[in-house]
Amino acid sequence: MREPDAALGKDWSDSSDVLVTGAGDSNGFHLYVARERDAFAWSTLATLSASSLDMGPWMGETCVTGSGRYAVVVFAPKMAANKPALVRGGGIAAVVDIASGKATRVATGLQLAYFNPACGPDDRALLTRAIGEDMQATELLTVDAATQRVTQTRRIAAQLTTPTATADGDYGIARGRLVKVGPSGGLTEVARPAGPVSTLRGTAHNGVDLVAIKGEQAVAQRYRAGRLQTVVVGQKGHLQLMGQAGGRNALVGTAPALKGNWPELATIQSARSVRAVSAQGHLLAEEVVTAQGEKAVREPLSRADRADAGQVRVSVQATASARRSTVTFETARTAPRLDALPTSAAAAPTVGTLAVDPKISNPKCAVRRNDPKVQAQQPSANMVEWAVDRAVHGTLTTSRPANYLKSGLPAYSPQGLFKKLDVAGGGDVPAQLMLGILAQETNLSQASWHAVPGDLGNPLIADYYGNAGGSVDVIDYSKSDCGYGVGQVTTGMSVGDTVYSRNQQIAISIDYAANISAGLNILIDKWNQIYNEPLGRSTLNNNDPAWIENWFLAVWAYNSGYHPSSEAGQNNGRWGIGWLNNPANPSYNPARSGFLRDTYADAETPNEWSYPERIMGWVETPQLKGFPIATEAYSQPTYGANSPDYPSRFTKVLSLPGVYTFCDPNINSCTPDIWWPCPADSELCWWHGNATFANCPGGECAKEKLTYGSSSAEPGVQRIYDRDCSVFTGNSDPDKDATRKSSIVYTTIDSSQYALGCASDPNDGKFTLRAGYPTGSTNALYADIDLHQVGAGYQGHMWFSHVYPTVNGSPNPKHHLVGAWTPNLDLNPGERMNFDVVVHLPSHGGEYDDAEYVIRGGNDGSEYTCVLDQSTGQAGLNGHDKWVYLGAYNMGRGSQVLLNNMGNSNDNGSVDIAWDAMAFVPIGNRGGHDCDEDY
Repeated sequence: MREPDAALGKDWSDSSDVLVTGAGDSNGFHLYVARERDAFAWSTLATLSASSLDMGPWMGETCVTGSGRYAVVVFAPKMAANKPALVRGGGIAAVVDIASGKATRVATGLQLAYFNPACGPDDRALLTRAIGEDMQATELLTVDAATQRVTQTRRIAAQLTTPTATADGDYGIARGRLVKVGPSGGLTEVARPAGPVSTLRGTAHNGVDLVAIKGEQAVAQRYRAGRLQTVVVGQKGHLQLMGQAGGRNALVGTAPALKGNWPELATIQSARSVRAVSAQGHLLAEEVVTAQGEKAVREPLSRADRADAGQVRVSVQATASARRSTVTFETARTAPRLDALPTSAAAAPTVGTLAVDPKISNPKCAVRRNDPKVQAQQPSANMVEWAVDRAVHGTLTTSRPANYLKSGLPAYSPQGLFKKLDVAGGGDVPAQLMLGILAQETNLSQASWHAVPGDLGNPLIADYYGNAGGSVDVIDYSKSDCGYGVGQVTTGMSVGDTVYSRNQQIAISIDYAANISAGLNILIDKWNQIYNEPLGRSTLNNNDPAWIENWFLAVWAYNSGYHPSSEAGQNNGRWGIGWLNNPANPSYNPARSGFLRDTYADAETPNEWSYPERIMGWVETPQLKGFPIATEAYSQPTYGANSPDYPSRFTKVLSLPGVYTFCDPNINSCTPDIWWPCPADSELCWWHGNATFANCPGGECAKEKLTYGSSSAEPGVQRIYDRDCSVFTGNSDPDKDATRKSSIVYTTIDSSQYALGCASDPNDGKFTLRAGYPTGSTNALYADIDLHQVGAGYQGHMWFSHVYPTVNGSPNPKHHLVGAWTPNLDLNPGERMNFDVVVHLPSHGGEYDDAEYVIRGGNDGSEYTCVLDQSTGQAGLNGHDKWVYLGAYNMGRGSQVLLNNMGNSNDNGSVDIAWDAMAFVPIGNRGGHDCDEDY
């Protein structure tokens, strides 16, 4: 805070107050700390990630224990919020020492919910794991933060939310009641709150505080000594209950002053919602947004650019003066880092022996990673909008030539390969709805998160290794998700599936337009299932598909599935749409506002809204691109004359269903506006029927707005990095022996597989990548997880990974990678000659400043090293392709250059290291060039 005396009070420099909060990007989930004695200046406390989960940017929920010594975090890739199984059990928990930043993993397979984790008034914290498709049971884990371990796990036969630890035991909300959890998981009802509970927090000595939602009111209550009393009544969305140090709580918002004596409960006035409060209540964090997260909202059709990773913006308010401050700073890479994938491994069996479990050796997903024959193009924003605008109207018939992207496929067109299904009842999918789905699913990425628009790379595949929902130190292909590409097409994409032909599977993997065509049909199929239900069509409003709001049910089913009446016999006679995405589900805060309506920071924690609410948020949120002159990344819908106004945004918004629109005691045992709308916690909560929340013909709904017409040509890709197809000949080397040819070793055996569009020469040597340590063990399977191919570098192909520390002086077993370039030198048998060795450094994907290349001279046993900085850019400027000398060496047949990704103890898996092309220029007896000279 600037002018801290005025903002914080004159005693600020002697204060012990501290605020801990977090935000995620593609480098991990970062914890940040601000201490009052430093005028609440921000620093990075720790970074949490799991290198085994290649699923893009990270998110997390954080709490601080009552002692103020530890932060407890549940974190996961943001993409997990789109996977029902991972919403129920895809989180990783860690305890972080606030003094040192040391982080320790304590549990995996946890629920992704706004109330998880829950810190108590001492050093205990509670974690939840939702069990069953309808969350009909809960595992409650007790963590001792001081010892960084789980001390107890209890199985509860109910959906338990908002748990809290207190001095006299653990409490939570189950079936709308305040319950006490027994030693073995039994529940005892102790009180009935005023309405659905938003927040529940224990105190050190005075029972349990809660905020319940009653209509448009937020009712603060305290349970103590067998009595539930009302403390104060405020406005829904403007009264938050936050924990503080020493087992104290604070009501933050605009509620009136408390009447009576309420020990260990304070009030803090704030007109805005907050993400965190400091231990003593002197500072409120209102927004915590990473540059990537904000860009994902403002530019939803652009990828999560790694160049943006690390930048975070925090808006705060000092409670003593009500002064506000916003600061942008960089996440420190030197902060302690936790990789939830262990960096050591026990002795491993040799690949190919009977000891290898098929769960780690036989991938489930039909199209494999790191296959040079299968490279997906990363589209730019304009290309995706073009494909959607044409696909929804069945005109995405642009021809793809044979061998498109060097895939070996015959010629096809996207909607020739995936003919658009008819929408039951007539009509089409609104373009903005499909764009909203794609923005939420993948931020419009067809290729891996590591590829930028214009690059090629591995197809984007969700949870390829099957470890997102369980222990991250194992591969379990039996649990792989296999969602491919921009639309996360999952059905038909596992080995043995027959929904699609092999050619269709490959097209879904590499071609964004084909993927959108297939994904569109999945959405239409959900609409048709609901429309054609034999026991009764479920409808919204007038059910005209032209109106975006009328797709809420189909979007719900797109994510979590539909249970048709034909299967009712297997489901106790019930059918319809599942409980997970019902807005009434208490896994979502009943006090929440619309997704992205009030703040872009909502995108940091997408798990706090149901899937269809998020999609509608992406549709209605004005997305911008460009600075300082901003334009829309894709068109907003055309709102009706009577669509709702949202004054704080100066725009109209969609007409959305209420929290309890899909609650009907005669349909799904769900009663609106009560403590627990659906107490059954089972298929009894599935919904079907008719609901009206907007008069669409009366102008209260929105329609699509197209940017591209039915015959618009495919727009060109808007590259982040210029394509460089220049050919290396060695002729720029003044020492080159013109009578001999140079040898260039590419990073694939067959350089004709390079799919960027450059004309490449035949490979003049061999490149190999060996993974894992010891060589030949199953650790190679794990090391492959953090190995990535990208269509960048020389002629359009390279490999990259990250730099990891050694383990007790030996290579890191599950991360060790070594690349070897072996040229076919222009030498006769037994002949030796001097060669300038020149390495190609890519414009992006390599940034390690201490890359040690080992040059072996062949049959004479000589060995030399050259250390380079692989970065090719400057601050604020993109990198560029370049050739750099490794030096001049006397070489014979069998010579090699080696590069591995092992660093020192400070290297934590966050810095890129690249393997790109290598050239060997014959120079006869000339002296040649030195290490690190530019070519």
